[in-house]
Amino acid sequence: SHIPSDSSVPPAILEMQGAEAADLLAQPIRLPCGAVLPNRICKAAMTEGLGDEWNRATTRHDALYRAWSKGGAGLLITGNFQVDRRYVERPNNVCIDGKQDEDRLSRLRSYAKAATINGNHCWPQISHAGRQCDIKVNKVGLAPSAIKSNNLGGYSSLLPSWVPKAMTLDDIEDTKERFVYAASVCQEVGFTGIQLHAAHGYLLSSFLNPNANQRTDQYGGSVHNRSRLLLEIVAGIRKACGSKFPIGVKLNSSDFQKGGLTFEEAMEVAELLDNAGIDLLEISGGNYENPAMASGDLLGVGVSKSTIIREAYFLEYARGIAQRVKKVPIMLTGGMRSRKVMESALESKSCQLVGVGRPLIGMPDAPNKLLERSIEAMPAYENEIQIPWTLQWIKTFRLGRIIAGFSVHMWCYRCLISLGDSELPYAHERGVKHTPLSSFLYMDSFDKRCAASLKGLGCEGVVLNAKPSHAARASTAAAVLGAAAIATGLVWRWKHT
Repeated sequence: SHIPSDSSVPPAILEMQGAEAADLLAQPIRLPCGAVLPNRICKAAMTEGLGDEWNRATTRHDALYRAWSKGGAGLLITGNFQVDRRYVERPNNVCIDGKQDEDRLSRLRSYAKAATINGNHCWPQISHAGRQCDIKVNKVGLAPSAIKSNNLGGYSSLLPSWVPKAMTLDDIEDTKERFVYAASVCQEVGFTGIQLHAAHGYLLSSFLNPNANQRTDQYGGSVHNRSRLLLEIVAGIRKACGSKFPIGVKLNSSDFQKGGLTFEEAMEVAELLDNAGIDLLEISGGNYENPAMASGDLLGVGVSKSTIIREAYFLEYARGIAQRVKKVPIMLTGGMRSRKVMESALESKSCQLVGVGRPLIGMPDAPNKLLERSIEAMPAYENEIQIPWTLQWIKTFRLGRIIAGFSVHMWCYRCLISLGDSELPYAHERGVKHTPLSSFLYMDSFDKRCAASLKGLGCEGVVLNAKPSHAARASTAAAVLGAAAIATGLVWRWKHT
């Protein structure tokens, strides 16, 4: 195998060999299951939306992940692999839904091979969007309770939602089986582990959130009960895939909203997962109601303004969780760009792995460059594509910060497609090709086309199988964001000409 053998590394989680180590980021780490990651840099999950009309993997995935594999990160975590096509995070997510025929398996094998070509690990992020499913495909999501998501903290007209269907016990059993089956398929086709997405307000996260989960049965109430579905899925995957197959979990350090999952509760969940024998715990935060994962500026929880905290949004939370768990390594994701901050987080033992996302969109080989010390920091493209200085004043308002966040996300989505098409291999060398305006307009059209083209689905969204009134509602939301994007884009063009 191209993955390092267990015998090449000392037992248990590898320590970083002290401060005298040549490069903390280059040190390998052995996970509790025995698998070895070749270094401490992980490509965090980012939604790609590159599947086809049947939600199958495509050659775009191969190209994208081959570039990232060659780029040097020890672990690549993919964007969402959905377990139910009816409840996707974006229309063209890859889905493992029902028995996979040979064509689907062949596509996934090609994806896995490309993503591990450099001897790294690649883990699909297995997910169910729940009540945050893309309304273009299905306006009625699935949730622990029939409680609507108040998207964007009161600005839900920008991201509309409907009251979801409360899950029955049969729904819960079906969902567990879907997650376990998806993990088994990932193992079969050659992926080297999986990550369960239990953060950002998607289904598993919503079970943990008291605001979304008001059940009175064994899946609601106490922290342990709210964790039950996640823990049962972990146990099912371990039974199906064996003791040596890595299982990771992405967990919110907090929902950062009144009545949501608190930090104290997140630490309890982390302990339960540690005892359940998972192999990697990634720390993040927020959901569609308060999208803290998008930017440290959105947290609103009195976080220190030092350089380290500005770069590492969830560092203080990761440190607290690391002190509560005994076996599972912690992966910290969110804003880290410089070697100084990454090494500081590792040295403090707040985490054992560092997750990065957006820098690898424009510089796929950033991990290699950092490990080779040809750069001291990865690019912060989000700073280049933020709202220009002439419009910075709107960020004093929450709506302005939301618009700024949308512009960053649309740019990222657009560049991922270009990288998958091999059109934009190195944004840092060719300049930032896509503007906020062009990115927003392109992605709005792209995702709508993808939703309309989906085959074999009977669910009703505001685009797929849409009623006229729902289509009009979606157009209104797009128009509001479009106007903001046009204003931003015009000033951006003026500034950069």
